[in-house]
Amino acid sequence: MPKFDESMESMVDTFLFETGELLENLDEILMRAEQAEEISMIEESDIAEIFRTMHTIKGSAAMMGLQNMSTLAHAMEDMFFIIREKTYVRTDKAALFDLLYKSSDALKAELENLTDEDIPLTDFSEMIGHIHDLAAFFKGEGGNTEEQSDDVPADIFDDNEPADMLTYKLIYDDACQMPSARAIVLIRKLGAFAEVCRTIPPDMDDDNADGQIKNAGLYIKLVTDDRNAVEKMISAALNVENFELFTRDKLKAKSGGEKGGNNEISIPEGVFLPDDGDELLTYRVTYSESCAMPSARAIVLLRKLGAVSEVCRTLPPDMDADDADDAIKKNGLYIKLITDDTAAVEKMLQSGINVESAVKVDKSDAVKEAPKAGTAEKAEAQKTENKAETQAEQSPKPAAKAQKKEHKEQSMLTVKLEKLDKLLELVSEIVITESAVTSSPDLRELDTNLDRFNKSSRELKKLTDELQDVVMSLRMVPVSTAFQKMNRVVRDMNNTLKKNANLVFRGEDTEVDKSIIDMLGDPLMHIVRNAVDHGIETPEERAASGKKNPPTVTLSAGYESNEVVISCKDNGAGMDAAKIMAKAKKNGLLTKPESEYTEREIFNFVVAAGFSTNETVTQYSGRGVGMDVVKQNIEKVGGKLTVNSKLGKGSTFTIRIPLSLSIVDVLSVEIGSSSISIPALSVREAFSCTAENVITDPDGNEFVYLRDKCLPLIRLGEKLQLNTDITDPTEGICIYCREGAYEAVLLADSIVCDQQVVVKPFSPLLDGLHLKEAGLAGCSILGDGSITIILDMLSLLGGEKGEETSNG
Repeated sequence: MPKFDESMESMVDTFLFETGELLENLDEILMRAEQAEEISMIEESDIAEIFRTMHTIKGSAAMMGLQNMSTLAHAMEDMFFIIREKTYVRTDKAALFDLLYKSSDALKAELENLTDEDIPLTDFSEMIGHIHDLAAFFKGEGGNTEEQSDDVPADIFDDNEPADMLTYKLIYDDACQMPSARAIVLIRKLGAFAEVCRTIPPDMDDDNADGQIKNAGLYIKLVTDDRNAVEKMISAALNVENFELFTRDKLKAKSGGEKGGNNEISIPEGVFLPDDGDELLTYRVTYSESCAMPSARAIVLLRKLGAVSEVCRTLPPDMDADDADDAIKKNGLYIKLITDDTAAVEKMLQSGINVESAVKVDKSDAVKEAPKAGTAEKAEAQKTENKAETQAEQSPKPAAKAQKKEHKEQSMLTVKLEKLDKLLELVSEIVITESAVTSSPDLRELDTNLDRFNKSSRELKKLTDELQDVVMSLRMVPVSTAFQKMNRVVRDMNNTLKKNANLVFRGEDTEVDKSIIDMLGDPLMHIVRNAVDHGIETPEERAASGKKNPPTVTLSAGYESNEVVISCKDNGAGMDAAKIMAKAKKNGLLTKPESEYTEREIFNFVVAAGFSTNETVTQYSGRGVGMDVVKQNIEKVGGKLTVNSKLGKGSTFTIRIPLSLSIVDVLSVEIGSSSISIPALSVREAFSCTAENVITDPDGNEFVYLRDKCLPLIRLGEKLQLNTDITDPTEGICIYCREGAYEAVLLADSIVCDQQVVVKPFSPLLDGLHLKEAGLAGCSILGDGSITIILDMLSLLGGEKGEETSNG
């Protein structure tokens, strides 16, 4: 059975995206609303936003045919209706938000499973029951089961259930203290010669099961070849006072008795107008009581009808109106249409989801209802007058609405990320092709004047640069998208660990590539969990150590050169380098003598596989898995994870990821026969060096004196172990580079050109060579087909040896 309505298959991706966004925003609002001391103190704007969010999810899910999600959202909406209208007499804030978070998580989990046909739709009836019970508690009522003691469950009959499925309703006598236990025994016995498909209530182990059975009875849905044996066993069951075979006819009879019968149709004013032509047909559609949002179903049905008829108007006229659902539930949906194929229209109406009945009505039906208000003449006269007024009021509305739609501008457009990825790949290929054309060896052999070619190539480069900027801007989103999700992580951990940690954001407006945001989700969650679980002490421990400042985890983001830098800093206990070294030695992680390890290298052991500083395993950490995966995921996109800590003051985990994962401006230089690319943002100056400017200290370290500065000299040939004939700095080219707080002069043979290159990360097979630590960021293919190595300037200039962050 497909999960979605066939007509809505094309809307699945949009539904998943928009509903996912709504649920993420819902968590943020719930976090904000939960800060209020009492429910009565929650901001009205937050209550209204939550109410609107659930109303939207309810409608969207109903339109997609996902009745389970729609009903759960409807229950949450009803809960906040009570809060918004202040109809509660008592409250329980902790229970409310706990239930709301569980419901939000359930909807998120359902979204993830919707595209997998092997996973059935989740039954949220138990959770919905809890919400109804809490709503009844808020209103001061005894409970949801007592409130509906005389009602038949809305989902007693499923339109897709087999025709031979039988439904039995059992009533237990008052002397039975635990009818749920009796029900379990009976159901097991029935399994000998019947297939019990489901029961209401569904879970006999639930705390509310006994109350529901006592008030509403036990419903058993089963399929059997021996009905007599089934009924004989039910009648002989302990404490069963009576039972009956419950059918759809009995349900209709009950519904009819409550509403005064189904044969009388009260046709509302405005259905029939004086100028209605004979070709205009009128149909009345009623929806089942289990349909949570009939207006959404009506929209889908009207779209389908457009294929076989011309829909002229409906009553209610606007399906988006707030009172549309109530109007349809009360009077039904009236559709006025013109068609040449009445059979096709009626077949489509009858096949509509949740449609209980679809009948054709005419003016004579309306006339028959008129005498109820008095004499036929007076009623007809009044009706004609009312119709004229109705026509005068309603006629201009459709035209005004249509005009409004024509002038409505589309300001936002949702695009699949796969399309943007493809667009970025095409831009990358254009950059490579541009380089191949402008740097072609064939051009060097020409003696002709290339002024016009050079002018065109410069214009082409300008256009490709602009195209790249536009494409990258399309993919840029604020890092707050990933940060905000951590609020929920810290909130749940505080409830469990009782550490009362605060989460602070800095630079959350920093924009990064969407692919980086997608990658950051899991790493940030692991790092924040470690900060709260490992780093932050308990209130007693903080008091004992004299810490008066509140426990805080700070997430910050910003730009440094061509990288986005994201850090997670806590003011907790920090890490003991000696203990980490001892544990690393015990686990066999050392690759060189202990004395040769720097403090930074020691702290980086905490992200090694199988390493954990926790002595005991908790539900959040302590197994030595997670952080090594975090590091691997970051390195897959060319990023780097570093750790810094001060004992007693806290720890900082820093993530560095290239701002653009695709294209960078570089200065290409030659060292021997090799091509090396230096990121252009790190280059400050290129110059020729004189012998007087080269200084050597007593330890043999070389420096270049430049404008009152003594800068370290890095010979790229020696650093990268490349063969070159140029060893004298005065014969090569010196390039002054700066990255963050680090600066140096690089020595190369010559400068080739400045160009754009497409960054390609190194193969995972080379991970064991520690290329990034050696100062290599990646590689690229040049226009002539050769390969160039791109330098990691922070590592090369000595950034990895110093302190990147401080922990005050």
